[in-house]
Amino acid sequence: MAAASLPAKFEHFLRELKDQYAKTVRNNPDTVAQIETAVRILSFLVAGRFENGELISELIYSASNLLVFINDNVFRAASKYLPKVADVAKQRLKTWLTVLEYAEVFLEMAARKKWGNKGAWIVITVIQIAKTVMRFYVLLKLDGGIGTSPSIQPADRELLKTVHEEHDSLEDAWDEEAAYSEEEKTFTLKSSGRQIRTLHASDHNGIRTWGVPQSGQQSANNNIQSKKKNVLFQSPSVLNKKRLWAERLYIARPLTHLCAAYTFGLESWKPWLVACGMDVSSLFLMGDTHDLKDKEKAEMKRRSLLLLYYLLRSPCYDQVTRDRLINSLKVVSQYVPLSGIIIRPILEYLPTWQKMYFYVWTS
Repeated sequence: MAAASLPAKFEHFLRELKDQYAKTVRNNPDTVAQIETAVRILSFLVAGRFENGELISELIYSASNLLVFINDNVFRAASKYLPKVADVAKQRLKTWLTVLEYAEVFLEMAARKKWGNKGAWIVITVIQIAKTVMRFYVLLKLDGGIGTSPSIQPADRELLKTVHEEHDSLEDAWDEEAAYSEEEKTFTLKSSGRQIRTLHASDHNGIRTWGVPQSGQQSANNNIQSKKKNVLFQSPSVLNKKRLWAERLYIARPLTHLCAAYTFGLESWKPWLVACGMDVSSLFLMGDTHDLKDKEKAEMKRRSLLLLYYLLRSPCYDQVTRDRLINSLKVVSQYVPLSGIIIRPILEYLPTWQKMYFYVWTS
């Protein structure tokens, strides 16, 4: 009996620990933000300071991103924002995708350190297969629409705080309104028979309307749901056939590039051209983005800018870009005052950065 109760006790302990952590985060948002920033800065200070410094730096950086992600989820829960039941599966897959996206560089570096290049490419392939399968499932089975990177975007904490405060103030308003009957909230003009709101039935400034009041809880619920729908949760745009093919091309590109690189070799231009062609075709098929949601427009801009990465991807970097880029940076460091402080570390780290798959072939 005692042994059987150990798992239950451990589960209870973890639940209490989780609740206590969430409470601490909610009550100290400024301190939490400062800690997150300090951890991120620490990751840059550690790099190159001692043996395995780059690996430890990447571990700390990945941990800082995961810490922000965990804390964002605490603030989302505090704002009373929860996904619909139909979106729970999508949310879980996106959570795993986000964790992978934040940890993939560290996993590649650790594998390269432990097992060499062969082990690193095995880890890279496994991660890309997992990401591709999950992204296709979200797109085709769960109507996930245009994917973003990271899959779950960092939360706007000020907005979450505003909605949370309004939710609390509206709950207080329900208690106040309960003291008045519906007749006390309005009166009827004798001449026209029109109903008019009384002064004590007016809403708070941020949610005030001028129509005839609804019942307290119904009105408050409508305001909260409208705020959540418009600000915290935007359902993805429905994709037509062309855009669906565009998203399929974008999702399939990383794995297609790996297959082409395995077939033709990393020094061949064929994998580079195949990947570039798929990215450009995806953007072309997506077409004009004026009718997309704000976060989807931002994602399209990000994908367009990522085309510049093809200048840093082998073999283009090795044969065309490297010497020109290095010479340009050296000229800038010589003639622009104080620029050497920034450029010299970049020049030192550039070879290492360019060799990391998930740095250069990010998606």
